[in-house]
Amino acid sequence: MIIEEIFKKNLKYINQIEMDVDTINRQFVKTVKRFYLTVGTVDLPTGRIVIGDPLAYLYTENKKNSPQLKYSVAPGSYPVLVALCRSRYTGIRMCTLKVKLKDTEVTKYEVAYPTEETAFFKAVDGIVSGFPVDAGMVAICDAAVADEYREFIGEWHKNNPNKNHYDDYFEEIFKESAKKLPQFQREDGDFTEWKLPESGRRMVMVSSGFGDGFYQVFWGKDKSEEICELIIPFVNPDIIDKAEEELSEVLSIRLM
Repeated sequence: MIIEEIFKKNLKYINQIEMDVDTINRQFVKTVKRFYLTVGTVDLPTGRIVIGDPLAYLYTENKKNSPQLKYSVAPGSYPVLVALCRSRYTGIRMCTLKVKLKDTEVTKYEVAYPTEETAFFKAVDGIVSGFPVDAGMVAICDAAVADEYREFIGEWHKNNPNKNHYDDYFEEIFKESAKKLPQFQREDGDFTEWKLPESGRRMVMVSSGFGDGFYQVFWGKDKSEEICELIIPFVNPDIIDKAEEELSEVLSIRLM
């Protein structure tokens, strides 16, 4: 029952289009239950960012499932951090993916809308932000790298008919990541920095919290109104902590 309640509340959290700075800051701390680390570097040669599920959508021609963000950033290579939490009920979970674009402090978060051409859905009053996940994984990469990734997966399937690009290729890569950092991810692996075999350009893949769903992306802006971060919230550990506290109180009362 506690797991269902956590999932239900977290679903509302990931679907909101307003994000509080303190909520995110509380995740990027190091405690018994919380931790964060740099999991890789993303190469953005054009500065045009694409986000999507690399195992279900990013390699397909339908770019509406893997939107390109409306605003571009300065071309370059940027560190990708992940905040995670540990719980006896949910195990290790990735909480927030963060790309640090500038070494300044965030003062507010704003929804990172996609381009009109790649928006998942268009409503009467405008385009809808966010992206779908159907294989429990999220990748962040450059638009040019996304095109190269599509070509790679297409060629891989031609050379490996009747095989699955996760089971027969990426699964081992994620397991190797888990072997290197077992204290920060589940045994099948929760994150990896992966290089395109042809160009060597890097993209980062991270498990999407509780798995499949629809997730939002936010720009972090500093006091000068300049973009300094990009985040993708997956799990709010405050929800998990509160659920554990409430359950502990109930059990204490029953034992009295």
